Amino acid sequence: MGQFDRAIDTALRLIKKNGQQVSWVQKTDIVPDPTKPWLPEGSTELTYNPFICFLPLDKEGKEFLIAMGQSEALQGMFYGLMGEQPFTPSPKDVVTRDGVVLDIASIDLLSPNGQKVLYTVTFNG
Repeated sequence: MGQFDRAIDTALRLIKKNGQQVSWVQKTDIVPDPTKPWLPEGSTELTYNPFICFLPLDKEGKEFLIAMGQSEALQGMFYGLMGEQPFTPSPKDVVTRDGVVLDIASIDLLSPNGQKVLYTVTFNG
């Protein structure tokens, strides 16, 4: 049992209660020859369905992100909070919300002592 298990459980519970389920697709290149990683033969897609609590990037949202140390992520139109997931999110991934594909601007992880607690994902509009 980790030091932040209660915080993680609380984050997941509140994000599920106040958020919405999205489709998160990760594409992975198939590289048959490891000596030539620039020559993929195709790709595979893994789809996950996490809950994300979406918030506007208004004054309070910007202040929250600055307090979290994310001053470079203030170009997006809104952001989302996502709890720990069984995958590692990447800005190259594709997120679909209500049938609309969202462009990921940045992803930051709150991870005290190496224990994953919360992802802050900033989206471009």
